This record gives sequence, C-alpha cells and structure tokens, in this order.
Amino acid sequence: MMDFDASGLSSGYLEFHNSTNVSAWQMLRVPVYCINGAPGPTTLVLGGMHGDEYEGPIAIQHLVQGTSPDDLVGRLILVPALNLPAVQSGTRLSPEDGLNLNRVFPGDPQGSLTQRIAHFISETLIPLADHVIDLHSGGRSLNFAPSVLLHEVEGPAMQKALNAAKAFDAPFTVLLNEDHADVMIDAIVERAGKVMIATELGGSGILTPTTAQIAKDGLKNCLTNLGHFDDLNQPEGTSCFVRFPESDTYLISDDTLLFEPLVELGRHVSKGDVIGLGHMVDRIDVAPVLFKAPQKGWFVCTAGQGLVHRGDVVAIVAREVE
Repeated sequence: MMDFDASGLSSGYLEFHNSTNVSAWQMLRVPVYCINGAPGPTTLVLGGMHGDEYEGPIAIQHLVQGTSPDDLVGRLILVPALNLPAVQSGTRLSPEDGLNLNRVFPGDPQGSLTQRIAHFISETLIPLADHVIDLHSGGRSLNFAPSVLLHEVEGPAMQKALNAAKAFDAPFTVLLNEDHADVMIDAIVERAGKVMIATELGGSGILTPTTAQIAKDGLKNCLTNLGHFDDLNQPEGTSCFVRFPESDTYLISDDTLLFEPLVELGRHVSKGDVIGLGHMVDRIDVAPVLFKAPQKGWFVCTAGQGLVHRGDVVAIVAREVE
C-alpha cells in the first residue's frame, strides 16, 4: 500500500488480484499519485471511471507533471485511469466483467474486479478526502456542452461545491437529481458530508483541444478554490447555471435512425424549436422525425454518434437557474 502521508510527490499502484482465463495470478496495477504540500485539505481527483472519456485522464496527467509540492497547500490523491481495463480498451464498461464502475458503489470486497475497485475507493480513498472531483465526459454515446455536474444536496458541502463549480468555470454548471444516484460514487461522498464535484466535458468518444483545455484549466481553478493553490489568478466565473429536467422530458428515440442535429450544442432554444431530425434510412414511406425542444432552455446534451437506437437519448434541454 502506498504511503499517502509521505512528504512531497509519491507514486505507486493500486493493486487488484484478477484471475482470468489467460492469466491465473494476474495483478491489475492502477497508477496513483499523491502530492503532499503544506498542511491543508485533501482532495481526491479521479479520471477514467469510464474508459471512453478522455478529458479527465489528460487533465490529471498535466496536473501531476505541473505541480510542485512547494506550491501546494494540503494533499492531492490523483488516479488518472481508475477503470484501467476500460480505459485501455476504450469502452464504457470494464471488459473484465462487463460492469459499469459508476453503477456498483459502494462495491463489494468479495465481488468481481469492478466491484472490488469501487469498494477500495469507498472504504480507503474517500475517507481520506475532504473533497472528491470525478472527471467525466459523455463517452461514445453522448456529447455534452462542457459542464460541471452537482447533485442538489442539503448541508454546508453544497455551498462549497457551488463555489468550486463557479471557479471551474466550465460553460455550464448543471444541477440535477439522478434516479440512479444511490449506486454512484456521488452517493458515498455525499452521505459522508463531503464535497462532491463531477463533470461532463465533451463526448462522442473523442478528445478535442477545446475540451482538453477546459478540463486542465478548470481542474486547477477548482483546486485553487478548494484551498490548494494561491488564488491570485482566479477567473471571475461566467458559467451558466442550469437544472436538468426530470428524465421523462429527455428526448428519446423511438426507432433506429440517423440523428441530424439542427442546433449547435450549447445554444439557447425556445419550447417547440426543432433541434434535430431523425432519418429512417431503411424506409421509403416515412418522413424524417422532428425532435422538438420540450421547454425553453439550453441545449446541453445530444447523441454522441449519428446512429441512435430505440430508447437512446438524442437531446436534453436544461432550464436556466434563476
């Protein structure tokens, strides 16, 4: 086990036994870094919870390479590629057991590889932290206007999370309540009364210069707000605060079709605006399906690929917070 109290920068591996058909005594070794500076708070920063989301791992690698312990207040525990098998295969789910790491918390010490990783995070790393930053993007199937995501919870941690989200300064800050949150890392952190900050910084299974820069700058700004760095150059904060509607107002495809967006991601739309067309390329007798904005707001999420199937989300319009 790595010594998370060691002074300065230290690095090592989180090790998980993983017996497979091709490697009976395999040891999965997940890289982890710890930076200890002057006395202060601890923040756990995670990337690669899903393997097809790349902004988080990149931002964390830059942070490790660019941070001197002499300039740091407190402690940073940094895991760039938490779900390493998924990151290395470019998949949302782990290829080892087919599980979604962010849907098995708090995990199981006797479970499959993914469940054991979740248990280690829940029982070992989260208790060390005052704050947790979990960096996501939309993966292959979704594309987000770069956003910080916050669950709306009671208590003083919420105001601290709001302040940190403003400092991150992504184009959008999304307030939401997810119907599956009880099996996500967010629930473990929030039940402990700690600050939880997540992101959705792009998607479509690609990394762009813009989303990478937002992730790198935003992470440093957020950590500065949380007390880890000198705050002389903090941005003013221009993020637009929005609230996701209930999930039954997401635009969902009823068929397999090609989705053609007609509005740029991140634009404001009015209720009833046509924001996309669905083309059924296997039919000659069906006109394109019109996807209309269900309410006035911001077009913050869309399908990550042109091909969508029945039941897939094709668009989410978020309401601006007054």
